[in-house]
Amino acid sequence: MAKRPELAEAIPFRFFKNRRKDVVAVTLQPFTPAGKETINVVDVRLFAMDRSGANVPTPKGVSMSVNRLPDLHEAVTKALKKAQELGLLDGGDDE
Repeated sequence: MAKRPELAEAIPFRFFKNRRKDVVAVTLQPFTPAGKETINVVDVRLFAMDRSGANVPTPKGVSMSVNRLPDLHEAVTKALKKAQELGLLDGGDDE
């Protein structure tokens, strides 16, 4: 298999705010583990506003190899479908 390209920089896809005005960001980005080659990851991360008003990343989130992105997509799709079936969603995006 041919080597896959490495991302040169982070690519943000979706940002949304929760009730506390923290930001949840979904990003494709390169990651270089200590002593290893760079890999591409998908990162879903909570950003909180610091005292200067800038959004900074928190430890709350998950990063995984982009190779696992289809599995993440499947799991989130199933969760969305079940939440809709149970009437848990009202169409708002503020939670």
